[in-house]
Amino acid sequence: MSIPKNISREHVLDAIKYIDEHGVPPKKESTKYDLFYNNKQYPPKYVISRANVYANGQELDVSEFSGGDETNSFLHQLGFEVMKPYEGIPPLEPKTRSREYESYSQTIQDRIVFEYLFHSRTHRWLDEQIIGLNSDESRGYQSMGILHYIGLRDKHKGIFQGLDISDAIERVRRAGGSNFSVVISSLERSMSINLKNKFNDVGSGTDEYEEGKEQLRLHKIRERDPQLIKEAKRRFKKKHGDLFCEACGINFEKMYGERGKDFIEGHHKKPVSEMKEGETTKVEDIGMLCSNCHRMIHRIPMVSIEELKKSLGFSWKGFS
Repeated sequence: MSIPKNISREHVLDAIKYIDEHGVPPKKESTKYDLFYNNKQYPPKYVISRANVYANGQELDVSEFSGGDETNSFLHQLGFEVMKPYEGIPPLEPKTRSREYESYSQTIQDRIVFEYLFHSRTHRWLDEQIIGLNSDESRGYQSMGILHYIGLRDKHKGIFQGLDISDAIERVRRAGGSNFSVVISSLERSMSINLKNKFNDVGSGTDEYEEGKEQLRLHKIRERDPQLIKEAKRRFKKKHGDLFCEACGINFEKMYGERGKDFIEGHHKKPVSEMKEGETTKVEDIGMLCSNCHRMIHRIPMVSIEELKKSLGFSWKGFS
């Protein structure tokens, strides 16, 4: 018996929906091939069997028609993708802790996934070069938390070295379907912005010169308009008469004389990692901080100027 010709794409989609709701019965799992749809995997013969229910009113006995070329060709003609599962990618081992994952933008997450899978970067390297943290303080825990939440572990590190993103996506699809949906989506976004080409001229990171070169390039990607800081300092000085730290109150000119005149750091109250592409920053979004307070604010977990000031126990005039 051959596959009924009146089974349509709509019937197959109905069968897929049924499988999503009820699962695959024992002994009807796929053996050599999988149908891939919306990043999920389905046994092709059972899909056809269920699709016949909607086309002809009864489930086909899978022993009455052949799998392999017949089933796969039929599904291909209806616009579905059928492939052999790829067994070279270890299964994901996701953790439930989402704090680090939710603390950073999708762009940061995608860069971390890409560099980990394609360039075998360490967690400390990712924290320093992608997130912009001091690796001695973070020790790589932020990037590790992001990767572990997705399920990417040491055994996944560098598994796509030398591959194009498109090839890697195909392999991931074959490996786990819906289980790898987060990884697939991340790689698809990386491919769409040609992230691989943006970084493919960078060395392994083991050479000090090349690593420094990459840090500069990443900084340029994330850097915001320096005129913003200049204007924020000008307005602050016009309003208060001096430049001083809004957290601890230090005035560098009073402390160091002429050497400290007009010295202060501009602090973006909204972290770079949370900025969306094309998002603008207002002058009032910039705070004035000394170097020490600036670094203390950016330690994990990050705090606001007001929270740091409160922890210091100071109450400087002119501030509430």
